[in-house]
Amino acid sequence: MVRATLRVPRTAPRLGRVVRDATRVPNQRLSGAVAVQPPVAPSPPVSRGAVDSRNMQDRTNIRAGSLRERKQSRKPMQLLLRITMAEITPSIWRLIRVPDQFTLHQLHRILQIVFSHLDYHLYEFQVRSRRFEAPDPESEAEDATRIRLCDLTLSPGSQLTYIYDFGDGWEHNIAVEAMLPMPLENGPDWSPRLLDGERAAPPEDAGGPHGFMEVMAALKDRSHPRHKEIRNWVGNAYDPGKFDTWAVDHALTLAVAWGAV
Repeated sequence: MVRATLRVPRTAPRLGRVVRDATRVPNQRLSGAVAVQPPVAPSPPVSRGAVDSRNMQDRTNIRAGSLRERKQSRKPMQLLLRITMAEITPSIWRLIRVPDQFTLHQLHRILQIVFSHLDYHLYEFQVRSRRFEAPDPESEAEDATRIRLCDLTLSPGSQLTYIYDFGDGWEHNIAVEAMLPMPLENGPDWSPRLLDGERAAPPEDAGGPHGFMEVMAALKDRSHPRHKEIRNWVGNAYDPGKFDTWAVDHALTLAVAWGAV
């Protein structure tokens, strides 16, 4: 087994997050419940000349409702995203097309597939000053299952960060390259697609960027003292220089068809 070299990501996680990551059950399904609200007692009458807080609240609700209606009436679009793994040379990147109606949690699952991660660990999205994670009682971040990409007011040139595994600290830089219309005239195409990419992603638990560089050096040099050990660990089929766009896009298409994204 490869010795994991722990690395603190640029945005250092709290110790509690690393502990939660280490004890996480793989592929844990998310669930939620809707709380029943108790009946509201009628408000007392408002005297003449006093500020009617109910009317003010009504006007606030109307403005908020109008904003929601504008967002809901917005025509669905697709985002062209280029994702590059940070601090790794040569560059490992993917180009994907994803509907802006997808949540950040759905984007997490897409990234797990196209980068060959195994979803063993926790994750976080960073968008400007906001942080998003999967629902967890110990998390201080916003719920990634409730935020859609279209809620983030992204545009060409926007940047966000995806961090997977708070121990190894795999950081992915995401750039919005374009906003695209839905390809079908008779309805939106909700299928995310992998369009391009280069190089195989690091094996799970390789120890972060520094540990992966050690893995690469051992695989390249047959005289390296750990060459045989690491080759047995990653398997004979693993070639860090190769990436099969068609095969991975096919896997992504099947995952969507089976309801796994």
